[in-house]
Amino acid sequence: MKHISLAKFTSAVLSAVMIIAGIPVILSGAVSGAPKLEIQNTYVTPDTMPENRILEVDISISDNPSGFRSASFGIEYDANLIYTNCEAANRAGMTFDIVSNPEKNLVWFMGATSSAGTAANSATQEVMMKLYFEIPEEIEGGNFPVTFLWDGMNGAKAFWYTEKSSNVIENVKANAVNGSVDFHGGSVIEPESLRMNQETQAQLTVHNAATEVIWFSSDDKIATVDSNGLVTAVSAGECNIQAFIDNQLHTCHVVVNADDIYSISDSADLVLTNPKRAVFMEYPDAQGTVTWMSAAPNQISITSEGKLQFGTENCSARLFGTCNGKTFMRNVIVEYNQETETTPPETDVLLGDADCSGEVNILDVILVNKAILGKEHLNTQQNINADFDQNGTVNSTDSLNIMKRIVGLL
Repeated sequence: MKHISLAKFTSAVLSAVMIIAGIPVILSGAVSGAPKLEIQNTYVTPDTMPENRILEVDISISDNPSGFRSASFGIEYDANLIYTNCEAANRAGMTFDIVSNPEKNLVWFMGATSSAGTAANSATQEVMMKLYFEIPEEIEGGNFPVTFLWDGMNGAKAFWYTEKSSNVIENVKANAVNGSVDFHGGSVIEPESLRMNQETQAQLTVHNAATEVIWFSSDDKIATVDSNGLVTAVSAGECNIQAFIDNQLHTCHVVVNADDIYSISDSADLVLTNPKRAVFMEYPDAQGTVTWMSAAPNQISITSEGKLQFGTENCSARLFGTCNGKTFMRNVIVEYNQETETTPPETDVLLGDADCSGEVNILDVILVNKAILGKEHLNTQQNINADFDQNGTVNSTDSLNIMKRIVGLL
C-alpha cells in the first residue's frame, strides 16, 4: 500500500513537471473539465432489424456536473439513412429547437431556454435525445456514419457555454464521440485480423450465420481455435483462423508476437506475472519518434525502443510515451511468483477426433488424409486421436475406420 501511494505521488509530481514544461498529458483521450457528447454506435443484423426498418440512435452527455445554459450543434448522417424524427429525453427543462434539412443530411439543434441547464446537470452519462433513422429496403449491409457537425444550418455556428467557464466549444468539440449505424447484411467473421501475445486468448465472433459454424486453424503450432471461436496464441508466427459458414470460408489472419507487446494508451494497470519474454510498450499509430519515460527508472526503466527493463523482481512504475506533443501514461506492475510444477490432467481420448474438436466428422477424415500425404502436421493429442486402431501409426486404415464410424458402420 505504501508503495502504491509513493507511485501515485511520484506520478503527480511528474505530471506537474510535464505540464510546466509544456507537454500535454492525455488521460483516456478526454479533455479535462469539458462535457462529453457521444453518439451511440447502433448495430443491427437482418435478424434484429425491426419490421419497419426504423432504428434509434442515442445522443448522450456526460462529465457535465455544472449543466449547460445553451447549446447549438448539428448532426450529419449518411446519405443512405433516412431521418424520420427526434425524441428529446424525458426530463423537465430539456428543451431544444430541432430543424431538419434532408437535402444536406443534417439535423440542427438549438438550446431554447436556460432551463436546459438543470436537465443536463449530470456527471454520469445520460441520454439527451434519440434520433430515428430508416434503413431503405435496398440496403443489404454497410456502416453508415452519424457525426457531430459544428457549422451547419444557414451558416450558423455552434455555441456551448456552461456555468464553468472552461467548458468552451473547442473543448466540447475535442470531447465529442461520433457514432454510426452498422448493418451486417451477410455472414462475417469479426475481427478479420488479430495481433496477439503468446499464451493469450481472443474471441472471434460470427454475425448472421444461418448454419453451424465450423472453426479450424491453418497452423495449430501458431494458434488454435475451439468450437466457439476462442483463439489461443501458442507460439510466434502467422496463421489463419478460418470459419466455414453457410458454404463459405471466412478468414481471420492472426499474428502472434515473438515478444510481449502492450499499448501505452490503455488506461488499465498492466500487471505482468512471471514474464517469460521481452516486454515492449507500443504507442498507438505513432506518427514520428516516440519519447519514452519512466517515473521510477530504478524500478522499471524503458529504452528508446520501448523495451521494459526490470530493476527488481517485484516492482512497479508509471510509464509515459510522447509523440507529436501527445502523451499517454500507464501504470505497470511486475510480480514474480514461485511457479510449482503440476502434473497435467489425463486427457480423454475420442478415437477418430483428429482435430480435437470434441466430435468425429468429415473434417477429421480430411485432416488425417492430409497428414498421410504430408500436407498437415498432427500434434501429440491429434496423433493419439487419429490412430483409430491404436497400433501406433496413423495411416489409410485409420482414415477408412473413421469414415465407417461417421456413417455408422463401426
